[in-house]
Amino acid sequence: MCTWNVSMFRVLISAAALLISEGLLVQGPAQPLVAQLGGSIILPCSVETPLPVEELEVEWKRTDEEALVHLFQDGQDRPEAQYQSYKDRAHFFSEQIFKGNFSILLENITVADTGLYRCVVYSYQDVGEISVTIQHVERVVVTGKDQIILARVGEDVVLNCMVDSHIPPQRFDEVSWKKVDKSPDIIPVLLFQNGTIFSGSSHKRYIDRAEFFREEIPKGNFSIRLKNVQTSDKGEYMCEVHTEKSVNSATVEIQRLGKSPEIYSVTSFLFVCLLVFCNKSILLFSKDALRCLKVTVKTSKLFLLKIIIFVSTKNTKQHKSVAIVDKN
Repeated sequence: MCTWNVSMFRVLISAAALLISEGLLVQGPAQPLVAQLGGSIILPCSVETPLPVEELEVEWKRTDEEALVHLFQDGQDRPEAQYQSYKDRAHFFSEQIFKGNFSILLENITVADTGLYRCVVYSYQDVGEISVTIQHVERVVVTGKDQIILARVGEDVVLNCMVDSHIPPQRFDEVSWKKVDKSPDIIPVLLFQNGTIFSGSSHKRYIDRAEFFREEIPKGNFSIRLKNVQTSDKGEYMCEVHTEKSVNSATVEIQRLGKSPEIYSVTSFLFVCLLVFCNKSILLFSKDALRCLKVTVKTSKLFLLKIIIFVSTKNTKQHKSVAIVDKN
């Protein structure tokens, strides 16, 4: 006995369609589609004359992956047949199917959705299909958000800003770095505009101290190096990316600006000198008058020296390196 499966049935329908008629005239978009990252898009597919639902099957597939996006069969859609990555994201317009509209809505668009799709319509004696292309997914994703930089005075730090986009970085309208913690007194730090770096637009306190990594810009890396960090640099900075259709940003905060370890070393040295000077000055007075104080001074000096050494060592360890941590 011969066993018939769905694939064989479709082959026969296709062959019959070629022999009996020119096939169904299925309509789709004239041009490739452009989607928005995280948004929704309609993939059009329709026929002019409504078809009997009892004899209808509509199949949406990704032709480059052979993944089943959605299926309408036996008078209803079949979400259980969908490829996993399209579950709860691809939907028919159920009330429109009876009117010959087999378009689907694809939600929560990702970059992986870029590619070629095919809508195949099977009827009793006819079959027709169209192809739909999602050419690219528009996106401007700025990463480096909510970072805290722990730094010390006099060092260089890097403020991170990475941009993932369908637009080449050189074609961004503008990428600007600003100090924004004292709004509305926003301070311009550095500007990239229409493919050019405008260091002259920086506030005077950042001229010759803030710089892009020029060779990294074509990769979407708009991080900046801030040299010779000062106490006044403490605060929040924003990397803002302007394109024709959107504005996206990331923020970085410089926090806990400690003093350089050298300062503590100098301070310790001065304390030691002061103690020695005071001790020698006291010795100029009567030895008999100081005899009772000698033990006290010596003990106090040793005690203070231990405190100074402890403080100096502790601060040196604390400020040994610049660390970047995420704010959670």
